[in-house]
Amino acid sequence: MKRILSFGGGLQTTALAIMVAKGELEVDEVIFADTGAEKPETYWYMDTYIKPMLKITTVRSPLPSYSFGDMYAHYWRLATIPSVIQRRCTDHFKLRPIARYFKGQEVEMLIGFSLDEAYRARRKRTLWAKESYPLIEMQITATGCRRIIQEYGWPTPTKSSCFICQYQRVPEWNWLKNNHADLFLKALELELRFHTRRPDMKEHFGLLGGTPLWRMKDGIQPEMFKNTEYSCWSGHCGH
Repeated sequence: MKRILSFGGGLQTTALAIMVAKGELEVDEVIFADTGAEKPETYWYMDTYIKPMLKITTVRSPLPSYSFGDMYAHYWRLATIPSVIQRRCTDHFKLRPIARYFKGQEVEMLIGFSLDEAYRARRKRTLWAKESYPLIEMQITATGCRRIIQEYGWPTPTKSSCFICQYQRVPEWNWLKNNHADLFLKALELELRFHTRRPDMKEHFGLLGGTPLWRMKDGIQPEMFKNTEYSCWSGHCGH
């Protein structure tokens, strides 16, 4: 059985990658499912720190129906937006490309949930692979992951997610607006394109946790964010 680390570009899997490099965690391969819409900081961190240290296999959807793995282009073509209810973005751009790559192989997939996220391990994400949670098994929290990275001499990675992710909270959207105005504008344009096709959704459905982005100015905090368990459960992104 092949032991695979699913690298998400965030705090937890960066700590796991360091453990792999130090020989403290054995894996046969490190894989990264690239949506084509990750934040620039995630790509920069991987190129600057991770790739010089570890060989990473990058996979993307090969299907033209999913714009060959370019999430933004896919949703733009369909004039729609990701949905926190359907979670198709994770399925089509993270889970399926990895499953396709390892098709027919016996795989143990290492997921980067830390101890403080142990509740997220209740749900099995992949029917085709055995899942394990090394950080939970080693009793390592997110704070512990940050310490591992700092002690290795690396900066803490920016929280990883697609720039059009509906799970981003108001501070994260504000961060995107202040640091990558071009990407924030692209998100607004995508939402506008969707609302042009579906004007009935303009007032109550959008990229801000299912709420339109234009309502940020109202200081709204979408209901979904009041439940700390309501977040992406895949373990292949945001970690």
